[in-house]
Amino acid sequence: MVYTTQILYDPARKKEPSPTFQTERDTCLSYFTKWNQANQVDFVEHLLSRMCHYQHGHINAYLKPMLQRDFITLLPSKYW
Repeated sequence: MVYTTQILYDPARKKEPSPTFQTERDTCLSYFTKWNQANQVDFVEHLLSRMCHYQHGHINAYLKPMLQRDFITLLPSKYW
C-alpha cells in the first residue's frame, strides 16, 4: 500500500500582499494596539470564529512554538 501526501499550503509560494491589503491591515493593527488586552482578546476571538479549519491549523502551527515553555530554564539552578 502506498501513502501519498498532498501539500495544501506552501509558505514559499506566498504572494506579495496588495497595497490595498497592506493599508487596511495597518489600519486594523493601529486600532488593535490602542485597545486594552481584554478588547484585543475579544477581537481575536471574533476573528478566529470567522476563520475556516485550514486557517485554524495555520494559526495553530504559528502559535505552537510561542506557547511551548522552556522548563529547563524555569528549574532552580541546582537541578542543571
